[in-house]
Amino acid sequence: MCYSIIIFREYEFRRAARAKEHPLDKPNILITSPMGREYVAKLNTDPRVGRAQQLPREQWSLFRQVYESGPKAVATGPREMAPFFAEADIIICMGMPHGSVKWTPRLKWVQAWSAGVDHMQGSGIIEAGIPVTTLAGANAAPVAEHALMMMLMLAKNMKGFMENARSHTWRPTPEVDELGGRTVGIVGLGAIGRHVANLSRAFDMRVLAIRRSAASRQRDTQGVDELLPPADLPYLLKESDFILLSLPLSKETEKLIGEGELRSMKRTAHLINVARGEVVDEPALIQALKEGWIAGAGLDVFTTEPLEPESPLWDMPNVLMTSHRAGRTLRLEERQARMFEGNLDRFLAGQPLLYQVDPHNPY
Repeated sequence: MCYSIIIFREYEFRRAARAKEHPLDKPNILITSPMGREYVAKLNTDPRVGRAQQLPREQWSLFRQVYESGPKAVATGPREMAPFFAEADIIICMGMPHGSVKWTPRLKWVQAWSAGVDHMQGSGIIEAGIPVTTLAGANAAPVAEHALMMMLMLAKNMKGFMENARSHTWRPTPEVDELGGRTVGIVGLGAIGRHVANLSRAFDMRVLAIRRSAASRQRDTQGVDELLPPADLPYLLKESDFILLSLPLSKETEKLIGEGELRSMKRTAHLINVARGEVVDEPALIQALKEGWIAGAGLDVFTTEPLEPESPLWDMPNVLMTSHRAGRTLRLEERQARMFEGNLDRFLAGQPLLYQVDPHNPY
């Protein structure tokens, strides 16, 4: 019997044991992410649900502190936070503190209120065999639009024009460029990457993309001009005028873009990051922007969030920044709710959940 099958059966055994110890009647739902009171009230009108409650507002800052404290949460978390988790059968969250699986004896399902699950690392949730589902694809369209906006603003030097408007000055700005005929290199051809590819082709751009599952270089497939394996990152960096990072954070992708990668890019190239700040070596990026290794960057994510007031990124003329809001639109919550409710129906009917994380390859 292969190792992966043994591990899979171990996960199933753990999950079955928890279910037997705490049989499901009407599940209690705990919500640790900010959510409208109206939606919480709506969940409580569902006769199939025992109780849906949000973490009390006065606990938000404490929860964030516990979440950010890493392994220390094992000692500090249970004293204050565990009572809110003890009766939860389902948890909706953006992240779970280190070791928090020990707080949740009844837990049978976690709905991550995001597309990625790097925020689950250290919680023990996935390792315990508890199903974790994501909102993969829910924000793909708005994030892709945000990335294209940054590409256009950088190409057209909109920051310079905006400075002119603020100073009431009619003056020329440095030269502006066009997207047509340029090359975009997409690192991570998931839902967001595919949307960016479609939009970029509409602008008559050449599209290169790296996908983890690609074994070799292929042409004119999956909506891109060239599909590349991860080993072809140097080729993508050398060829691209815009490099888009839209891949999950993992041990393999942390600081994927460092000094060597930045120096290998064109001096006229721009880096767009809508993935995670930790995918880039931020000090190296700051040096690259200061010294002109690359032309500029569009950043929605940072190593530390909120970004420190003293960060030089704030005042760099060749940097566009947004506060990790690329996917937040007026229609996002509606899509998120539909995806969760669809899975809630499946969960209560004993059917397989959609968008479930592979425990063998979660990140």
